[in-house]
Amino acid sequence: MLHGLSRLLPAIADQNLDEAAVYRRESLYERPRYEGAHGLIPAAGPLLCPLCGREAARFLPFGLGGRRNARCPDCGSLERHRFLWSFLAERTDVLRRSLRILHTAPEPCLEPLLRARHGRRYVTLDRFNPAADVQADLTDLPFPDGRFDLVLSSHVLEHVPDDRAALREIARVLKPSGRAVLLFPYDPKGPTREDPAMDTPAKRLAAFGHPYHYRIYGTDTPQRMAEAGLDATLVASTAMLSAHRRRRRRINRNHLFLARPRAAAGRASGEGS
Repeated sequence: MLHGLSRLLPAIADQNLDEAAVYRRESLYERPRYEGAHGLIPAAGPLLCPLCGREAARFLPFGLGGRRNARCPDCGSLERHRFLWSFLAERTDVLRRSLRILHTAPEPCLEPLLRARHGRRYVTLDRFNPAADVQADLTDLPFPDGRFDLVLSSHVLEHVPDDRAALREIARVLKPSGRAVLLFPYDPKGPTREDPAMDTPAKRLAAFGHPYHYRIYGTDTPQRMAEAGLDATLVASTAMLSAHRRRRRRINRNHLFLARPRAAAGRASGEGS
């Protein structure tokens, strides 16, 4: 999760900056302090961040369009992080067992919580962020087969031109009993939208809403994953959480995929392992 990317959009478009030139700027990984009206932090109120426990009257804007009421003023979590954490806490054993976890492009609001629970068995990976444990490409993971119990990847695959190669690598490094929890921009109204003609940051921004997104995933996503060796189940925030809990936690309509290696999926039952 980057901060301040919107300020760079004119330069990205004008200079055709590639992802490496932008994402290696360490300042983008530093969460800014909140400076609202009169320098005041939002007062306590009915909203609740499930990651840090902060209660607030409102959350802060975030995103290229300045999405309102999105970011927790304390830990910086966004809607998708609060949904992901709710899923991990309520539908998996991640907080009850010590697991070997690979976390790609680790979010600052999630990393400390997971590292404190899993210690050295928790490994972070990123192509550009120097603070990650391992700097590598998701399409060529430097790990042996069957290494991890869990792979977490939130809003990374849409940045990968060859996402099928990345999915195959995720399947490869999972234990037979392992699972992956994957989030990305997803539209349940139609098939995946991607176009190789969108070959510049400006074109991708116009087509997919971000200069470094290569697609918006759609209803064919489970088949895409199956071809890479993963059996996937779609989990919608609206089905998992009541409207009251979504309002309180500021979780929008969001989706994640719970995926297992295909050879093991038929033997698995439930969403925990």
